[in-house]
Amino acid sequence: MFDITSGVGVNLLTVHRFFQILVLAVLAGAATWLLIYLHKKARYERRRLELALVGNKLGVWNWSFKKGFAINDRRYAEMLGYGTDGAAGLFRLASDHVHPEDRPRMRADLDRYLADASEHVETEFRLRDASGNWRWVLARGVTVSRDRRGRPTLVIGITVDITEQKRVQQRLWELSYTDPVTGLHNRAYFDEKLKELDREDALPLSVIMGDLNSLKYTNDAYGHYTGDSLLVSAANIIRDSCRSTDIVTRWGGDEFAILLPNTTQSEALLICRRIRAACAKAGLRPVELSVSLGVATRDSMNQPLEEVVKSAEDWMYRHKVQERRGTQKRWAGLAKRSANLK
Repeated sequence: MFDITSGVGVNLLTVHRFFQILVLAVLAGAATWLLIYLHKKARYERRRLELALVGNKLGVWNWSFKKGFAINDRRYAEMLGYGTDGAAGLFRLASDHVHPEDRPRMRADLDRYLADASEHVETEFRLRDASGNWRWVLARGVTVSRDRRGRPTLVIGITVDITEQKRVQQRLWELSYTDPVTGLHNRAYFDEKLKELDREDALPLSVIMGDLNSLKYTNDAYGHYTGDSLLVSAANIIRDSCRSTDIVTRWGGDEFAILLPNTTQSEALLICRRIRAACAKAGLRPVELSVSLGVATRDSMNQPLEEVVKSAEDWMYRHKVQERRGTQKRWAGLAKRSANLK
């Protein structure tokens, strides 16, 4: 006798298995489509990232606990002008590509980052490009993995070429510390250097204060253009009479200030003699070039720097009074001449 229930059971089992296979096929298809989509999207995003890196002169690097600092990115080589084949090897901290003066700071920044367990590290340094020039770069990295003690084991970062930014910063710095008339450093630069030289290894530290004589009379009689020309002539003579280690500045108005580290008072006085001799040799332009000078020296850290500068300034004014007495008659005639000018 034929069992109807058994046939129905077989059919139901077949249908159930068919739907299982169908669902698995749909899921497999969906998973395949999703993988293809994600792959295309990842490739698209990667391409966008590559274009952004090339356009912005960026290079990718990594640091690992086992291998240290390494660069395998061709964009890093392209950024430095080495071409696409220049990244075949690894650039390491001890390589010649990093400026020798910057290597200790890079290591210190990395050691501090590892010790502080910070999430990111940032440092600036110079790299040698294919032309042999040094280019400033900014490196930033983030922690990707840590060990059980929380110490970074892998750091990935980017390096940005900031050479042009550094040039702009340097130019702005020069403008802020440069006198526009004479080209010498200004009072702000003098004050900054005075703070830096407030240390024992700069002793003896001498200060020369100078005052350009008759600048006001020159401006009144011949105009400010001639007065500026007189200032520039005095600045050139003072700079040429000093050494490369001396810091020559325009203090303000008609005054100059010179810082001479590791210079005794007698050595500073020799420089003053050179300045006076050069001024005398310059002759009339159309006014006689003359600078009153005063010197003071710091031999001990117990002497406040402000008092040393003031002492040099006081001696300068004493000499200025003496020199002015010898030129009063000449300037009286010049004043009379300027009064007759139309």
